[in-house]
Amino acid sequence: MAYKKKRRKKKYGLLTVIVAIIVALLGFLYSQGYLDGLLNAEDPVVPVEGQAEFHFIDVGQGDAALIRTADGNVLIDAGTNAAEDDLIAYLKAEGVTKLAYAVFTHPHEDHIGGADAVLEYCQVENVILPEKTATTVVYNRMMDAIEAEGANVIIAVPEATYTVGDLKLTILGPVGSDYKDMNNDSVVLRADFGESSVLYTGDAEDVSEAEMLARYRLNGKLDCDLLKVGHHGSDSSSTEAFLRAVSPELAVISCGEGNDYGHPKQVILDRLDALNVTYWRTDLLGSVVVVSDGTTLTKKAAA
Repeated sequence: MAYKKKRRKKKYGLLTVIVAIIVALLGFLYSQGYLDGLLNAEDPVVPVEGQAEFHFIDVGQGDAALIRTADGNVLIDAGTNAAEDDLIAYLKAEGVTKLAYAVFTHPHEDHIGGADAVLEYCQVENVILPEKTATTVVYNRMMDAIEAEGANVIIAVPEATYTVGDLKLTILGPVGSDYKDMNNDSVVLRADFGESSVLYTGDAEDVSEAEMLARYRLNGKLDCDLLKVGHHGSDSSSTEAFLRAVSPELAVISCGEGNDYGHPKQVILDRLDALNVTYWRTDLLGSVVVVSDGTTLTKKAAA
């Protein structure tokens, strides 16, 4: 009996060691992201080298956009608090768990409502914010989440640039400060991938647009292929002079179906039509994805 008991003890001791080694190995592989594909076989493959995906996510009456490249991901705004579950579900479906940059253009709830959920779900390296702050519950919740995540906080400065592989991000606005309307404090971001360029304007209105025109009109930094139309298609934004300076071939309007503001305004649609801009609306189409091969932008077919 003593001999048998001793052997059984040895057997279980060895088994415990083996299990501990396997658990430690799996833990290491998971922490390095090597098991992501196995744990969720439905996650799509990251964009191939030489391609970038520009996602305009349907979050109702709000803004949320995602840039995906083989080298990393960038999120621009996070929609409303009511839409945060939809936003996180979208990120999960795309297999996005890490963000090189999260840009929260200004402290309005329809742009930062889901920020805390994003920071809790994703590993976020850097957060870009405007200088403008707020005292709202949703803003404080975002700032607490940023602190808990330990992300590096960057205050937007005009013409500052950041890179994620071949993707180049340039801050173009706000140029001024002390605006009466917080919409004009929106971080305006230009994204360049090869010869393709996309301009994200947050809710910047005519005041901010005029200041950017004065600063960039002659150097062509506003000239882009695709425009995220300002302020959900409100007539407070997208002046004719600004649209002519940007001269986009394509545009996306992020707005909610049947929203109370009447966005997008017909005058804005008329301006886009007059300039022969092809535009897509998230209230009609849902999320819109445009893919760049470094030269050409092509709308991705709906799944």
